[in-house]
Amino acid sequence: MAADAGSAGHATWPNRRPIGVRLGGSTVDAVVRTAFRARWLPRHALAVILIAALSLLGRWQWDVSYSERGSLQNLLYAFQWWVMAAMVGYAWWRLLHDDAHGRTPRVATTKAAIAVDAAWPTANAAASMPTNATLEPDDELDEYNAYLAQLNARSEGAR
Repeated sequence: MAADAGSAGHATWPNRRPIGVRLGGSTVDAVVRTAFRARWLPRHALAVILIAALSLLGRWQWDVSYSERGSLQNLLYAFQWWVMAAMVGYAWWRLLHDDAHGRTPRVATTKAAIAVDAAWPTANAAASMPTNATLEPDDELDEYNAYLAQLNARSEGAR
């Protein structure tokens, strides 16, 4: 497509952004700067060690699956180890990206949602609790409560 004259030399395409233009303040530079911080060095080392160990365990299960005593279960375990290694890599990337760009907490934005969240425990607890008029006398429960009160008094006296 033709370049737009007003875009300072950048070619424009629908739903595309020019290379090097910031999109929402998110750049690779922030992630790279975060990755080279001293506090991230142990995390990098841990991620590399875990990914290497999980990959080697997957390779070992792969070899066992083709041996005389191997089975389909060993083959599936090999794939499981490799999936776990990929999960470690993804978790490392997410943590690095979140540390570089920060994460905004998800909060209720409408007043109605805030009011419902604030009133939920008390409204539901009050609705689900039986009133004293509906409770029948229970001698066994009264005896148990008296026993608990006695234990509480004894433990309070021991302090």
